[in-house]
Amino acid sequence: MSNPGPATTVSAHPSNVTTNQALRLLAVAKGVNANAVATTQIQVNNSTTYMPKELIITNSNNAGTTVSAASLVATITPASGSGTSIFGSVTASNCTTNLGVQYVDASATSTAYQGQYLYANVTTASGNTGTVDIYVYGYDFS
Repeated sequence: MSNPGPATTVSAHPSNVTTNQALRLLAVAKGVNANAVATTQIQVNNSTTYMPKELIITNSNNAGTTVSAASLVATITPASGSGTSIFGSVTASNCTTNLGVQYVDASATSTAYQGQYLYANVTTASGNTGTVDIYVYGYDFS
């Protein structure tokens, strides 16, 4: 009789991915105007208590055509247009094409948040007509 190979057991990890042990998408805003100083409200999805940890800005485009948003400067705050930025002042220097990604870790987050909205505040416009997508990842403690 031939050897069928090594014995292997595959099972799911005992920790469910929906627990606070998993980094997950907390909020997303698509089509944020990169060429206007403004505040965009971003709804937090299915979390009552959470801690943002990572920010991604990507997909810099104008109606599907690549455009540079490298001069864009933005902050993410827990209150509309005010408060300390969770990620500091972020310059989207890597967003020179629609495939460019600006990745930022949270600045010394020492508290969890409970508001149902975060706010993307464009403080310096990109100078080019176009939009970007903003993703906020973190831990859900709900």
